[in-house]
Amino acid sequence: MANAHLVFGWIDYTLFGGLLGMSLLIGVYFGFFSKQDSTSEYLFGGRTMNYIPVAISILASFLSGITFLGIPTEVYLHGSQYFASVCSALFICLISTYIIMPTFYRLRVSSTFEYLEMRYSKAVRTFASVVYIISIFLYIPIVVYVPALAFSQVTGYNIHAITPVFSIVCITYTSMGGVKAVVWTDTIQFIFTIGGLISVLSLGIIAIGGVSEFWRLAEEGYRIKFFDMNPSPLKRDTFWAMSIGLTFTMLSRFGLGQKFVQRFLAIPNEANMKKAIIITTAGWGILQVACVIIGLLMYAQYHDCDPLKAHLIERSDQTLPYYVMDIAGHVSGLPGIFLAGLVSSALSTMSASLNTVSGLIYDTCIDRWIPESPKKDALSANIMKAISVLAGCITIGLIFVVEQLGTIFEVAFSLSSAMEGALLGLFLAGMLLPWIGKIGAFTGGLSSLIIMGWIVGGQQWHILNKRIRFSTLPTSAEACPYPLNETLLQENTTSTSPLPDLTPENEPMIIFHIAVLYFTLMGAVMVIVIGGITSHFASETDLSKVNPECVAPVVLRLLRNKFYTEVPAKETGVELNIVNGIKNEENVFSRYS
Repeated sequence: MANAHLVFGWIDYTLFGGLLGMSLLIGVYFGFFSKQDSTSEYLFGGRTMNYIPVAISILASFLSGITFLGIPTEVYLHGSQYFASVCSALFICLISTYIIMPTFYRLRVSSTFEYLEMRYSKAVRTFASVVYIISIFLYIPIVVYVPALAFSQVTGYNIHAITPVFSIVCITYTSMGGVKAVVWTDTIQFIFTIGGLISVLSLGIIAIGGVSEFWRLAEEGYRIKFFDMNPSPLKRDTFWAMSIGLTFTMLSRFGLGQKFVQRFLAIPNEANMKKAIIITTAGWGILQVACVIIGLLMYAQYHDCDPLKAHLIERSDQTLPYYVMDIAGHVSGLPGIFLAGLVSSALSTMSASLNTVSGLIYDTCIDRWIPESPKKDALSANIMKAISVLAGCITIGLIFVVEQLGTIFEVAFSLSSAMEGALLGLFLAGMLLPWIGKIGAFTGGLSSLIIMGWIVGGQQWHILNKRIRFSTLPTSAEACPYPLNETLLQENTTSTSPLPDLTPENEPMIIFHIAVLYFTLMGAVMVIVIGGITSHFASETDLSKVNPECVAPVVLRLLRNKFYTEVPAKETGVELNIVNGIKNEENVFSRYS
């Protein structure tokens, strides 16, 4: 475990540089040799994309570096309860396949927020678009920070010297090549990601002495935890948090996130779109399990000499890259492949986010000011490319904020959840609860955003001021093969550093101790409850005034007879009724369309 051998070699740098160069070439190719002069081509690839590369691209974006770095660290510190995320993968697949995507596909919307305008109003659409744009700007810096942290660990370069390089590469191929470049770079980058993951799993099992040995060590360290049915919302390592809570958290990103829906809608038919959903969610579930196993392998390797307590790393999130260099540093090129995979997953998420946010900002803020002309489509595509560049530059600056917060897992699931809960509630209310109208939706969404913003902001403030620290399972430095000072040895008996003394007046409210995985669910419930009550008092519960095309097919089948409205016969386009020889110009029943 000497630090001397835990560094990159020239082969690692070559492989790593090759990946970045390949990504740039793909962007240049699609920028110069593929038609990218219209919004349809730039955002949807002309709606002619094959479902297999689209599914792989979405999976690559879904599995950001947060997955490959954050989850093993989460398991290392809290145990294997994250395995319950397999249940959330199943729930997300069913909800997306039978409720969300059929609704979007039937309406042929260009964005998820166009749906909100059709279901509620222009004001609700604008509100949701702005909220989503802000959430993307909060999320991208975390995504970029993850591989930079790992790269810094194995090379010694400063994080803030690395992040601009990664960002510039991503900004370049995204702005030049549009969604086609995003999909194909994601597909190629995903190969690096999987190759690195399989290599680390194999070498980790060999290094520890086999499956039975790593399982024994993990079990002795209380890391094997399944089906903890504790219902307390204050604990995040329970079955309920990792299945139900995680379902709503990831559903808001996968099933309703514009950057994913945008690529699903690039598939030409609904049957292939459903195949893409199944491939993506199945792959996500399998790779979640692989990350759990890596976390257990990490603990087995360092069960008696934690690198953080031994001061070999500065943050717990650097445990995985240190582990990779420790077990695979002697295999030339393998650390480079793994880190290339980690960077690939981050770049795929960032590129998809930039492509999406550029289209959304243009659609929300700029499109109305561009006069109609034959050149408008080409001008729009160029404006979106410029927005991608600007958005990328902004995220580079926000990385300075991210590094001051908690672990990657905590930050990734808390900062954007305040906004994602409000968005999830708006969509679920629109598709599943047709008696919630535009006034109720706007009121519920705004209330949820304010309340959850207060909760998330308060929790992060208390974390920064050391008033809240989530407990972890104990780690040890007893068997480290080098001398440790007495202060370090005293840490061996505790799972976390003690909190400063707090008076009852300074003790954080219990609501700030709620596990981050419940935040999105809480926000969505607030939208539905407040929105439902508001719609009731605002007399918006008449289902005959709701476009049935905006309601999920499963709900539509249950409430089909409710979606009728009385309109003047002359507006229906049907022949007028003759009653007793007199034309009846009273109302006739007609399907709302």
